[in-house]
Amino acid sequence: GLELPNSPEHLVKLHVVAPLWRDKIFLGFEQLYISERRNLFREKNEEEFDTYTDDFFLTNITLFGERLWNNLDVSVGVYNFFDEDYSDPGGVEHFQDEIAQDGRTYRLKLTYLF
Repeated sequence: GLELPNSPEHLVKLHVVAPLWRDKIFLGFEQLYISERRNLFREKNEEEFDTYTDDFFLTNITLFGERLWNNLDVSVGVYNFFDEDYSDPGGVEHFQDEIAQDGRTYRLKLTYLF
């Protein structure tokens, strides 16, 4: 009957990839939902109540091209597209009950195969 810390009751993931041009350029879309999770406030402070992190949605979008120029692959991604403010529960080794996560971030990746 105990509820584990940092274990969401609901975890939903949707991943869609669609070709945009000649099977060389693709658009990837990812939607994540994580329900609230109990943090370790009770274990650290021996209190009689639970505290939870908020549930959240994240959207990630990636545009990538395969073999665009000879053997060069290119990928551009935007993570946490809507700049959602969310936290993950801290562990026993952390002082914080909740650890704030990054807002919107960008990634550029170049891969050359030889």
